[in-house]
This record gives sequence, C-alpha cells and structure tokens, in this order.
Amino acid sequence: MASIRLVSLNIERALHLDTVLPFLKERKPDVCCLQELREPDIPRFLDALSMRHFAFVPMSIHPSEGHPAPTGLGILSRFPMDTHVHYYRGIAGSPPKTFDFPDSKSKFESEHAMVLFGTIHTGNTSYTIGTTHFGWTPNGKPDEYQRKDLAALLPILDAAGEFVLTGDFNAPRGGEIFSEFARRYTDNIPLEYKTSIDLTLHRAARTKRNEIADKMVDGLFTTPAYTASNVSLEDGVSDHCAVVATIKKR
Repeated sequence: MASIRLVSLNIERALHLDTVLPFLKERKPDVCCLQELREPDIPRFLDALSMRHFAFVPMSIHPSEGHPAPTGLGILSRFPMDTHVHYYRGIAGSPPKTFDFPDSKSKFESEHAMVLFGTIHTGNTSYTIGTTHFGWTPNGKPDEYQRKDLAALLPILDAAGEFVLTGDFNAPRGGEIFSEFARRYTDNIPLEYKTSIDLTLHRAARTKRNEIADKMVDGLFTTPAYTASNVSLEDGVSDHCAVVATIKKR
C-alpha cells in the first residue's frame, strides 16, 4: 500500500523562514503540518512546496515582531484534502484575540486552541492527519489550564476515529500531559531523541540549555490503523526540531 511523507514543525512565525522554506523544499513532503504559521506567509509555503491544497485556522493575532497577523495552524498537501476544525478552547468562528504574553493564564485567555484535521485523498487511500498546538506552561510543568485543555480535547479525539496526530504539545514526554496521549495512542518519536527543542535556535538555549535539553514536547501519535516509520527529528530549521516520518495505513 502507498505511503505519504509527512513533516510537522513549529516554525515560530516568520523568524526562521530563511531555513524553514529551503528545508521543506528539499524534503518535498506530501503533507506538511505547521504550528505558529502566519496567514500572510501561506503563499510562500505553497510556492516553495508547489502545493495547491491547504487549510489554515488562526489561534490568535500575534504581534509577530512588529507585524501583527493571524497566526495558528496550517496543513499543506500535495493531494486533495477535506478539512475539519474542532475547538477545545474558544468558540468556533469567533474572531481571534490579540495574543497576550505575560503568563500561562494570559496566554490561555487570549488564544483559541483547536485540532485541525486534514483527510488527504491519494489514489484509493485516504489519510487523516491532525495537528494542534497545546497550551504553554513555565518549565514544562502541567497546570490547571493544560488540564482544562486536555479534558476538552480528549473527547474530540475519541470521536475522531483513526488518525495521525502531530504538533507542539508544550508538555514533555514522561510528564502528566504527554503520558496521557501516549497511553491512548502510539508515541512514534524514537526514544533515542531526548528533546525536540532546537538547542541552538530556541530563545532559551542561551540561558536554560540544560533545562530544555531533555524536553521532548513535539509529538507524532498514531491510532492502530496507521504506522509511522523512518521517524527522525531534524534540527537547524526552527526553534523546534522538524518531525519527519513516512506514514502508511495498515
């Protein structure tokens, strides 16, 4: 049975486009899941990847280094795609708010959260790929806001059937939140990788390198209908490593 090439990456808005775009162009994924994608940058990604099919949903209006723009989740595909959005924080269709930085509470209240699913049709096979950007907490420790999001998200996933789920979960492997996903779904990130945070490009690398060196916060989860092989994390692209994999249906 045919397979598809998948890349998932938190691109940190427009800060690393000079490395992100050449990387994706060279890797030629069939499906690309992006977190922290700015809506004005979508044409550049479609052009670089020679793709026509995409979906975007904003989580907030991000100041984006002086250039405010809707910023959120995107899925780009070489193949035709049906998309579905399920909010687990905020109200579907409501305008995004201006992102507020100071702490996890302000971020929680100023940002929508959702899972964006794309069902990709290639030949006689369809693949359902989802992506999300889970709420941030200081030092990777779970808090009441992450627990609220988890309680709202899990019923959505329970009703979604078979899927691949990618994204930045802002919760390290081995911790309470990540472990709940890993208990329900297959965690496909090889154990040899200890962190998915880029230890050179992440803003915390200078002052908190030891703290982020063991934080596997990006995920690639699958339900039983899917397998993920040739999974790797690629650094030097953004402040998070790119998750690269081959996805196949059983």
